[in-house]
Amino acid sequence: MHYSGTTFRPPFEANSLLLQVTKGCSHNACTFCSMYRTVRFDVSPFSEVEQDIAEAAMLRQDATRVFLENGDAFCLPADHLLKVADMIHHALPNVRGIAGYARIQNIASKTDEELESLAHAGFKGWNIGLESGLDDVLSFMSKGYDAAEARTQLLRLRQAGLAFSVNIIIAAAGPNRMEEHAAANAAIVNDVQPYLVFVSPLHVDPGTPLEGMLARGEFVESGLGQYIDEEMMFLRQLEMDDCIFFGTHISNPVGVAGRLPADKQALLDALQEGKDEYPREMLDSHPTKGAEGLIVSAN
Repeated sequence: MHYSGTTFRPPFEANSLLLQVTKGCSHNACTFCSMYRTVRFDVSPFSEVEQDIAEAAMLRQDATRVFLENGDAFCLPADHLLKVADMIHHALPNVRGIAGYARIQNIASKTDEELESLAHAGFKGWNIGLESGLDDVLSFMSKGYDAAEARTQLLRLRQAGLAFSVNIIIAAAGPNRMEEHAAANAAIVNDVQPYLVFVSPLHVDPGTPLEGMLARGEFVESGLGQYIDEEMMFLRQLEMDDCIFFGTHISNPVGVAGRLPADKQALLDALQEGKDEYPREMLDSHPTKGAEGLIVSAN
C-alpha cells in the first residue's frame, strides 16, 4: 500500500481499510494543525490507487468500510471520487461505506446532484472539522468559512442523504468565553444533526502558528478543569435525535463515549466524576506553558 509519510485517521475508524487517494491537505493552513505541515498536497494517480485496491482485495476481502487518506480527500471532484468508489466496490464487494476527512469548502464545491450521487455510491460518514460555531474563532483558526456557511453546507449533506460526523474543539475560544463557545457549538450541531460528534480540547502542537501565538500572549489557554467544564456545558445543550458522542481522544482529560439522547446524563455524570478525581493543582494547570488566551480584534 502507498502512504506518503504519517497517516492520520479518526479513532473511530480503527477497523477501516485505509486507502490513500491524496497526499497532504489541500488547505493546510489551520492555526492549530500540524498534521501535514511538511507534506506538499498532491493527488494519487489512479494507477496507484488501483494497485492498492488490488492488494487490499488479497489481504482484506472482509473489509466493510474504507477510509480515504490523506488530508481532506473529499476535495477531489465528484467524478474522481465516483471512479474510486467503482474500483472499491468491484474489488471489495463487502464494503458498505466509504469515508474520509472533509472540509466545509469540499462540500461547497459540489452540486446537490453530485452529493446525491456520492451518497448512492456508498459514501457516508465523512469526518468534518467544524471546530467551532463562533465566527471569530473560526477566523482565528484560519478555517476559511464562517458558521453560516458551515451550517448551509452541512445541511446540504443531510439533504443529499450523506451522513457525516463533526469535530468540535473544546476551549478554542479560551477560558473567558466557555459558556458562549459551548452555546454556539451546541446551536450549530443541533441544527445539522450529525450522526457522530467528536470532541477534543484544543492542544498546542509544536511548529504550528498557535504555538507562536501562545508564546506572544495572543492566545489564552484553558486549564484542564476548564476543558471538562466546557465539554459539560456543550453536552448539556445538545438536543440530538440519534447521535454518538465521542470524547475518548488521548487529549481528552476524561474519556467518555455514548449515544444521545439516551446516555446524556450518564455522560455528564462520568465527566463530573472524572473531574472530581483530579487533584486541584492538575485541574488548574495548563497543558502548555505560556500565554493569556484568544484575543479577538475589534477590527
